[in-house]
Amino acid sequence: MGEGTEDRMQAYIKHVVLEPGLEMEYAQPLLTLFDELLAWDLASGDSRIIFYTEGRSRLRENRTEQEFQAFAWSHVHPRECRQFQAFFSAVHMKELYGSKHPEKLVYRQRTAEGGYVWVEVVAITAGGGGTMLCYVRDMGKEEQKRYIQEQIIDQYVYKKCDFFLCLDGDTGYYEILQKNDSRIQGQMPHSGNYEQELEECIRKYVVSEDRDLLLEKASMNNVLDVLEREGELMVSYGEKGTDGRYARKLLRYVYFDRQEQKILLMRQDITAEYLEQRRQKKRLSDALLHARIDSLTGLYNRQAVNAKINGILRGAAVMPPSVLLFIDLDNFKTVNDTLGHRYGDKVLCSVAECFRQVLRTSDIIGRVGGDEFVAFLSGVTSLDEARECAGRLCQAVSRIPDLDLKGCGLSCSIGGAVCPRDGRDYDSLLMKADIAVYEAKRRGKNQFAFYEPGMRPHSEP
Repeated sequence: MGEGTEDRMQAYIKHVVLEPGLEMEYAQPLLTLFDELLAWDLASGDSRIIFYTEGRSRLRENRTEQEFQAFAWSHVHPRECRQFQAFFSAVHMKELYGSKHPEKLVYRQRTAEGGYVWVEVVAITAGGGGTMLCYVRDMGKEEQKRYIQEQIIDQYVYKKCDFFLCLDGDTGYYEILQKNDSRIQGQMPHSGNYEQELEECIRKYVVSEDRDLLLEKASMNNVLDVLEREGELMVSYGEKGTDGRYARKLLRYVYFDRQEQKILLMRQDITAEYLEQRRQKKRLSDALLHARIDSLTGLYNRQAVNAKINGILRGAAVMPPSVLLFIDLDNFKTVNDTLGHRYGDKVLCSVAECFRQVLRTSDIIGRVGGDEFVAFLSGVTSLDEARECAGRLCQAVSRIPDLDLKGCGLSCSIGGAVCPRDGRDYDSLLMKADIAVYEAKRRGKNQFAFYEPGMRPHSEP
């Protein structure tokens, strides 16, 4: 609404108060600006029409607040329906009364043809007579276009950012163009020294793990360098609010005027997106872990053992000295048949924990069958060292405490294969270790054997 229009409205208001009988005469100058004029009486809560333009009258059929409320449901676009009802309510009109500034409502009204037309309503106090005047007009196409653009900018730029500022890359001077006070903690002032204020805000509000990175990325030199090369810089960081809650922020720098080094800086709150991303990452991590882990014992499963051992062997420039142990529990079928499968599961879990206690954290341990396990020992420099480890495992399994096996007894047989002597990949080493474990069983179980040429596979007589 232009300055001249507001002056004419104020002049008309004075006439309404002084000479209400001459309303139409004094309203003539406004007929070219507005399509309709309503007067809302605060005492009765009713409205009356002062003038309207035929074919462009939008609200003249409404008299009471109830009629305006019902009109909204049938004629106003659903997106603006509640806003319309709140505007044309007795409570709201009383709140507006006495204000020196007009209040505007823009909404879409259904036409007889089934489409919508954009309508602007301006409410202003009519002197001291207890009346609110509502000027109504259809918006032109260009006005509609500008209004929609403003709404888009407001909705998707201003309302989604904590602040929006213009930064001078040459002097470091900046000025905040828009800020959302409800979302700003320790905001930088409207104007000042960028580098100095940045450092102060980082020190006060940014979480410790992000401070150094943000100080580097958001420094003026880095901002200008990245903008010259890429045209945009985005950097995120975390901060703790006054209530102790974590918030994630995103700074976005773009050139407004490259030649004059004028930069637009927008800060957005991305906490919801950040936390959802972390939840998705955790779900993915859990899914991957579940795919790699044996659900009963918590050790690696067959696929994970294969992948991890081959990853080490194939990724090494020089084949590392290492040993693969294939461990088979002795008489485990008897334990299952005598004590039941549930107790058998308990035994397997106890064996897995035993392996964790005996072996190093750097060793790969996995369950590859019902009662079969694999241990991959990297960095083993001698066969004697490998034999010592296998012996400790046999001894530890036979002495697992807190297992009442009812005389069944528990032990294990171990077959070993040495890398690179017996193979250079998982399958080759496992095949040799499998041959060796059956050699240990032939010798009486509860012992170990390392592969040697001439050992017979267990399928041979």
